[in-house]
Amino acid sequence: MDNVRIKILLADDDEDDYFITRELLSEILIWKSELDWVKTYDEALNAIHTKQYDVYLFDYRFGSDKNTGLDLLHEVIARDCKSPVIILTGQGDYRVDTEAIRTGASDYLIKEQITSYLLEKSIRHAIERKRAEEATTSAKNYTEYLVTCSLDMIVAANLNLEITEFNPAAEKVFGYTKSEILGKSIHILFASSIESQKVIEKILKGKTFSGEINKKKKDGQIFSSFLSASILQDIHKKEIGIVGILRDITERNHLIDQLRYNAFHDPLTSLPNRNLFMERLERLIEHAKRNKNSLFSVLFLDLDRFKTINDSLGHLSGDKLLILIAKKLKECLRKADTVSRFGGDEFAILLDGVDDAFNAKFVAERILEDLKNPFLVNGHRIVISASIGIVLKGELYHSPEDILRDADTVMYQAKTLGKARYAIFNREMHDTAMNFLQLENDLRHAIERSELELYYQPIVSLTNTEIVAVEALARWQHPQRGLLLPDQFIPLAEETRVIDNIGYWVIQNACTQNKLWHDMGFSNITVTVNISVIQFEHKELPKQIGTIIKNTGLPADAFELEITESSVMENKGVILEIFKELNKMKIHLMMDDFGIGFSSINSLKHLPFSTLKIDRSLILDIDTNSDATAIVKSIIDMAHSLKIKVVAEGVETQGQLELLRSYRCDYIQGYLLYSPMKAEEITNLLRQKNKQRSDIKNSITSEFTPLRGEKGHTRGHDFCNK
Repeated sequence: MDNVRIKILLADDDEDDYFITRELLSEILIWKSELDWVKTYDEALNAIHTKQYDVYLFDYRFGSDKNTGLDLLHEVIARDCKSPVIILTGQGDYRVDTEAIRTGASDYLIKEQITSYLLEKSIRHAIERKRAEEATTSAKNYTEYLVTCSLDMIVAANLNLEITEFNPAAEKVFGYTKSEILGKSIHILFASSIESQKVIEKILKGKTFSGEINKKKKDGQIFSSFLSASILQDIHKKEIGIVGILRDITERNHLIDQLRYNAFHDPLTSLPNRNLFMERLERLIEHAKRNKNSLFSVLFLDLDRFKTINDSLGHLSGDKLLILIAKKLKECLRKADTVSRFGGDEFAILLDGVDDAFNAKFVAERILEDLKNPFLVNGHRIVISASIGIVLKGELYHSPEDILRDADTVMYQAKTLGKARYAIFNREMHDTAMNFLQLENDLRHAIERSELELYYQPIVSLTNTEIVAVEALARWQHPQRGLLLPDQFIPLAEETRVIDNIGYWVIQNACTQNKLWHDMGFSNITVTVNISVIQFEHKELPKQIGTIIKNTGLPADAFELEITESSVMENKGVILEIFKELNKMKIHLMMDDFGIGFSSINSLKHLPFSTLKIDRSLILDIDTNSDATAIVKSIIDMAHSLKIKVVAEGVETQGQLELLRSYRCDYIQGYLLYSPMKAEEITNLLRQKNKQRSDIKNSITSEFTPLRGEKGHTRGHDFCNK
């Protein structure tokens, strides 16, 4: 309290007492005091009401006044004044002393015994005690405020488990008023007497508890709550009761349940979704590993022609149909079985306890039979069928994904057999699938292991017999399976998206090789590369090709892309913009496999193709089939009318060659002329042709001498689709 200024009011009718008090205060050096003195009760009242003091010194008696210092003490308390009051008296009186302290005085001093030390001590203790009381009161008020205003329920009980505190939040939730619940056993709030006993024992033993428990309201309603409870102690660390904070988590639990349900169920049909199906299937697989007698089967179902129905009647009708089909599937199964919607028109069924072909077939046949009954959707009678793939559980499977893969595979086999039927996956299919998986894994590493290589098949001009282009054809030198042709791995590459990397590798290496041939003096050679329609899904394709052309230094017009007719027509809108970009770069485009698709002259004239390649299936019998002859001649005439060059592929006989020459076909390619060769062989061939060019005097047919290429093949193989 050093350097503190303390304001003191002395109420005493004796002037001598005033001087004595002032003198005593002057001897106190630890603070500076400001002493005001009043003689009468009325003056004291006025001072109390008009000025703030740190401490009051009230004489018990004011001469002849009927009012006393205790009356002034009452006035101070009535004004809610926080400053302490010390009562002064002329002589010791136990009754006055007791009454003063009981009324609220901080101390009681006998005037004849007062010293500066005693006065300083009394004032200092009075102020500190008052501050402590204020802090305690403030803390108590704050605690009471928190308890009252808390949104959580706060309930306290003594060691006899009688409720001693019950805040407004608890009143609101439980339905009891505080007055009617105080003194009642805390067990009344629990839904279960057994649970309440266990919880109380845990609190008393462990001193704390937290967890989810069920509580019971006044009306008997049960609700979920989260309870945090602990032992309540007094200032001496003595255990005096239990206090608990509760929160009603009914809505939270409902929300969690809803979120959990949404995570594992299809929002349209309310069937289990893929996540829940896979979880249940995985449990059965794990159980089967421990119990060889565990039985289950998986059916994978895909609706036939659903897209047609969806497109014709609209998506809302399609959704209603799916809901009806989901209901129908549930009716075909037992409660122990699981039917799940995977999305779109795909459903998966898990038959628990069924592991034989007879019962699995029975379920599939029942589903197919029930689906024959028309569904009524928005006034339309709709008949729909399904294709079902069945996988019987066996020791072959270790993951749900493997089972679904095989079920999906055999389902598509059923669909190709004519729809509205089922097929069962067998061991032979499993071995094929495993080989497929191994091949897929090997293919992903084929480039980095340098297992891919390019062969080139020449394209010859019918005008001057010169080699004007070579088609780059990918080959895979598999370490165990030997040399694989495109039709043995390109479909797999497209399905697994490895085609992106392979396609880029082919373009890079083909351009690099052609630049080497140009540097050798064969600058008239164009290299053509088959490209998958999947690569056209990437808008950056022109930029990638442009970068390769620039880095290799190959002229852009010495590079040509081949894409099949069916791919162009089915994805016309997607790839047209990319065609335009490639055309701006002066990169030529060739339509491959022309004649077996459905492109029209009108659509063809709007596409930037410089060359058509007639499909080998049309060339095969042009010298024996008049219809084929007419078709090929029409294609050549049509292309020339559009100023488009024509390549005939698959030329294997002299008769085919003569007819194509008579039809003024521009270029030919086939085993009659050259087989696909390695780059070194093409180099030797070009050098040989250069050497022989000046000696060519015989007819064009005598020049076309077949060279030895890949043995055992009678037809060429394109990069992407052949």
